[in-house]
Amino acid sequence: MGMKRALIKSTLLLLFLALSFDCYAIKPAQEYVATPDSLGMRYEQQVLSTPDGYGLNTWLIQPSPEKDKKTTLVLSYADSGNMSYWLHHIKALSEAGYTVVAFDYRGFGKSSEFEIDPLHLYYNEFATDLATVLRWTKQNARGNRTGVLAFSMGTIVATIALQLEKADFLIGEGFVHAPSAYVARIKEIKGRDIALPAGADTYASKLRKLKCPMLLVAGEQDKFTTVADSEQIARQRGNREVLRHSGNHTEGFMTLTKKSFGDLYVKALMHFTQKLKG
Repeated sequence: MGMKRALIKSTLLLLFLALSFDCYAIKPAQEYVATPDSLGMRYEQQVLSTPDGYGLNTWLIQPSPEKDKKTTLVLSYADSGNMSYWLHHIKALSEAGYTVVAFDYRGFGKSSEFEIDPLHLYYNEFATDLATVLRWTKQNARGNRTGVLAFSMGTIVATIALQLEKADFLIGEGFVHAPSAYVARIKEIKGRDIALPAGADTYASKLRKLKCPMLLVAGEQDKFTTVADSEQIARQRGNREVLRHSGNHTEGFMTLTKKSFGDLYVKALMHFTQKLKG
């Protein structure tokens, strides 16, 4: 069992590294590389229904009672793979005392099928999915503060979803400041022509309207969602702050490591969420 878990962890790490370096097109994967129990986590599986009739496969992972921080993180991941690719994050956060809710957008993993053009930056429907999961989470994790942990494309999804369903806080890594500017950078650096959905021109106003506390995790080597972008977002409201790391796009978990994988990353998130008490 120990060798099997080690192999799974190595596989997940390789998949995460691949996603970190090349995530600038939607690339859903249907098959899970692992489930939480294969890494020693107990979990509950739910299929949630969206208002427009899609089923979202969802995992609820709860911490041990003695470590419970009474804080729930809803994971809104980037544009590739599925929720199983983020099990390294989920395990580290659960072991630190967080309740974690992970789900697959429509068209990803075991959620309902949805036609996806890989050269779209995002779909507005993904925000409907996150709002659905967030609503369910608040109803079923009463007594907890509930926030969103978003990555790259997931920061766009979270910004839109939080117009529909409030959260107590938002943590975003690789935060997209403006979809049009992000698309321009992808064109310049990757040579890809990426399309934007309807309403993308209203994103900036939605971002300014967010009132919940925000932690923006930014990589100093990230040319797509820069430290300067995160600092500009943080200046919009007094309850926003920036956590810098030395890595590239969505590499905070790898970079902020000292004794164990992602330990400084989790410590920084805990510092941010615990000071929100009261």
